Amino acid sequence: MQPAKKGDLMRRTLICLIMPALLGGCTIWQVNQDPAGMNYRRDANRIIWALQNYRRENGAFPVTLGMLTPKYLPSLPEVPDISYEPRTGTLRYAYIPSWPQLRPVRCASEGNTTVWRCAEHLIDRPM
Repeated sequence: MQPAKKGDLMRRTLICLIMPALLGGCTIWQVNQDPAGMNYRRDANRIIWALQNYRRENGAFPVTLGMLTPKYLPSLPEVPDISYEPRTGTLRYAYIPSWPQLRPVRCASEGNTTVWRCAEHLIDRPM
């Protein structure tokens, strides 16, 4: 085999061996299991627990989330695009995960629980 062809074959072989290893580092997370989503869910759970404590003491959910501070929460966590339903204590939030998953994710609590339903959306619309 000629040296030029041998060098080309070695380069191609090396690329074929390295590329799968590099691509294996591109982790695809399940919906709301990416690091940012886990942090947002943790913060949203803190709000849910504060809502549950407020309701236990007052007999109803607060009209606004701001009523939880400072007694039930020192400050409201910074969960992006959060909405609150005072009648049921339900929370919703939306965010865009980091690469490689750039589709907007929307999450809603099942009533006033820390059970979350999350889904990716191809088109981001207001909640």
